[in-house]
This record gives sequence, C-alpha cells and structure tokens, in this order.
Amino acid sequence: MRNTWALTVRELKAFWYSPMAYVVGALFALLQGVIFWLLIAYLNSSGTEIPWSIAQIFFGGTFFFWLALLLVPPLVTMRSFSEEKRTGTIELLLTAPVSDTQVVVAKFLGAWLSYLCLWGSTAGLFLILRSFTPFDWGPVLTGYLIIALIGAVFVAIGVLASSLTRNQVIAAVLGMVGVVLLFSIAFLDGLIREPDARRWVSYFSLVDHVREFSRGTLDSRPVVFYATVIIPCLFFTARTIGSPRWRS
Repeated sequence: MRNTWALTVRELKAFWYSPMAYVVGALFALLQGVIFWLLIAYLNSSGTEIPWSIAQIFFGGTFFFWLALLLVPPLVTMRSFSEEKRTGTIELLLTAPVSDTQVVVAKFLGAWLSYLCLWGSTAGLFLILRSFTPFDWGPVLTGYLIIALIGAVFVAIGVLASSLTRNQVIAAVLGMVGVVLLFSIAFLDGLIREPDARRWVSYFSLVDHVREFSRGTLDSRPVVFYATVIIPCLFFTARTIGSPRWRS
C-alpha cells in the first residue's frame, strides 16, 4: 500500500507540474463557468425554478457536459505510460521494488484523482449559487458521484490505451475511441424495439445513469457494470506493461 501511494503521489506531481495540466484545467474551468452562467440565464429567462432544474441540466443536460466528460479522461491519461516509454523511464519503473499491479493502480489513481480535481473545481459554482438561492444538495452530490464513477471507467480505458503506445497523441486518440464506443451504447435505445433488449441497453447506457443520478436517485447496478470494465482494463494494462514486446 505504501508503494502504491508513493507512486500515486509521483503521478500527481508529474501531471500537475506539466504545462498541459494547466492548459486543460484553464480551458475546463472556463468552459464549465460559461456553461453554468448560460444555464442560470436561461432558467431565469424561461421562468423555470432554478433549485429544481440546475442539477439535472448541468449534469448531462447539455452537449458541453458530455464533451468535457469524454475529452478530459483521455487528455489526463495520455501520458501515463506513453511518456514513460518515450523517455525510457519505463524500465527503471518496472525494475524498481514494486509490482506491475502497483504501478498500474498508481497510474490509475493518479489520473483519476487529477480528473476529480478538475470536476471538483466546479463545486464552487454551486456554492456561489447557494449564496443567492436555496436548493437541494442531494441531486448535486449524486451528480458528482456519477461523474466520479464514469470517470473511473474512462480513466481505466485511457490508461490501457496509453500502455499500448509511446506516442501521447495516439494514446489520446485510442482512449477517445474507447470512451466514445462505450458512450455510444446509449444510442442503441432508439434502434431497438424489443423490451428486454431495451432494458439491457438502459443498464449499459451512461446517459441513463447520469439522468437518474442527477435526479438524486442512487442505484448500485451501474457500479457493477463499471467494475466489469475497470478491472479488465487494469488487468490487461498490467499484462501489457509486463510484456517485453510492449515495453519498448
């Protein structure tokens, strides 16, 4: 556990000491701030009661939410292993007194915590809104919970993609392809008429998950699905970096 945490701290430092972190962070914060302001302006102009609507719209109600949710994980994870391969430090890392599993878990945790920091910065927007009008924190908290859970899945996919190449751009593209394919399951709902099949699509649909959680509904079923994606991704990442063919 100590080795894993030390490697996780190393990953956090490597990310936040890089210019890319602040470019991504600044663009993310600007985008979310503008979106939040536009949502408030829209709800005020339409006469809709803000306290009951803001969480459902902010979490999954706009194209920009999904754009940020799909783009951030590949950008955060693209350097995880590809940079180690490019600089040649992957051999030093894997020959240190740590296991491949510890390295992979640390890479995953470092990227996921960085992802959570970016989304956590948007909590200030709700705190500002709370100073002007009361609202129920339940949907907001469950909205952040589903962001954290989906982020863990996307980060696991991104880490696996990064382990396959030494090029950060290729790693980002591979990670993006993976998360988009998973996200695209939601669109099958409009193509399937069979009720049982549609229930299965709903079970795998990230859009439905976000919609339910943003209403303040807690459901443990998506967690099982996410675990079945995260664990194999991390397992194959460990197998990949442990193979001499893929280290070089």
